[in-house]
Amino acid sequence: MKVVKTLLLAFVLCFSLLGRALPETTIPSVYNSLQKLENDLKNGKPKTVIISDLSLVKEAKKNLPVSFVPELNYLVGTEVEKVPTTEITLMKKLLYYLYPVEAALNVFLFVLLFYTLVFYVQSLSVSPFIKKFATIISVTFLAFSFIVYYPPLVYAVTAFGFILLFLLKKKRLAIYSLAALLFLLTLQTINENFSSRLKSEKFSYSVKVKRDGYAPDYLIDRVFSEKKDSLLEKVTSHLALGDLNSISLLKQLEFQNPFRKAVVLNDYGYVSFLKGDYARALQFFESSLKTYPLPEVEYNLYLTYSSLLNLEKAKILKEKLLEKGIEVEKLPPVPVLVHLPAPDLEYTFPFRLLLGFALGTLAGIVFSHFFVATPGNFDPELLLIPGMRAFINSSVKHIILLSGLILIVNAILGRIICSV
Repeated sequence: MKVVKTLLLAFVLCFSLLGRALPETTIPSVYNSLQKLENDLKNGKPKTVIISDLSLVKEAKKNLPVSFVPELNYLVGTEVEKVPTTEITLMKKLLYYLYPVEAALNVFLFVLLFYTLVFYVQSLSVSPFIKKFATIISVTFLAFSFIVYYPPLVYAVTAFGFILLFLLKKKRLAIYSLAALLFLLTLQTINENFSSRLKSEKFSYSVKVKRDGYAPDYLIDRVFSEKKDSLLEKVTSHLALGDLNSISLLKQLEFQNPFRKAVVLNDYGYVSFLKGDYARALQFFESSLKTYPLPEVEYNLYLTYSSLLNLEKAKILKEKLLEKGIEVEKLPPVPVLVHLPAPDLEYTFPFRLLLGFALGTLAGIVFSHFFVATPGNFDPELLLIPGMRAFINSSVKHIILLSGLILIVNAILGRIICSV
């Protein structure tokens, strides 16, 4: 048994030394393969060369902590690799479905406000000329608010109408208008936050690092204002792609922050591991874990102990990772890298809409104080307006039907436009 253990140890040692003797160029590199593919495409190389380049990228990726390389699809112009959907795709899809609902709510509010303003003005105890003039002005302003669609103005007009409905003792209609406005506020809050994230390079960086395992240099430069952070993340992303020479750039970096120190030490351990120097990799990973505890580094230690045949310690680390919900079997067979998190993304709330609502409420109270309506004091010809009789009876079925029709039309048009 001692002879077998000795032979086994010698066998492992030989492979370890062989791994150290290997030059860096023999290590598969997605980074170099991508550069070759790009150059060959620019130089118009034949299809056989391009296919060979693609095979090199795919083969190199198997031995690196890279999940997907979307650049392949972009460079070649076809789907070389099926890239999964991300939060960005889901957000775009949700916004696509929210738009028709938002349009329908706007139609509901517009029609309800139209009836409210016309009925209230026609119920004032003033001359017919003033009634006619006030009706034209109020309806024109209402139409202008929704055509221009400056949200705070729309909220102000809706609040104004809400007060008038309440004073006309049409509490049910007032509740409908308020409920529709609250629903619209919710949709617009979601819309604003999702839209700002879709435009945010910080969010794009976070999604790409999470999905692919690396980020391009231009994106890193735009996300991190600190040059040291930018350089550290560039090195980490280059290492993920197999550009091990980039590790030399870390020599010029000094960090006081424990997390960043741990990332640097993990990068060094990663390079040592890929070169086959497991003993040195172990030192870096242990130092990284002591500096700042990270589950990624624990996994790297697990791989390193396994490579050094220290199966007992490897088993302990594996159990710890499983307890944390980390499925070791699904992680790559090489150490994983720790990427710097993007600066925090802020959630916004459209307080300007609430301000518009408050100003509209105040305007409604002031207006109703000087111009008091008498619900029974209106011209019978008012009933000739389609839907006015239902409004007087506090029914909104026809408005809901119209809004539903607008919802369907918008949804169909959206599909047609997107399919073109």
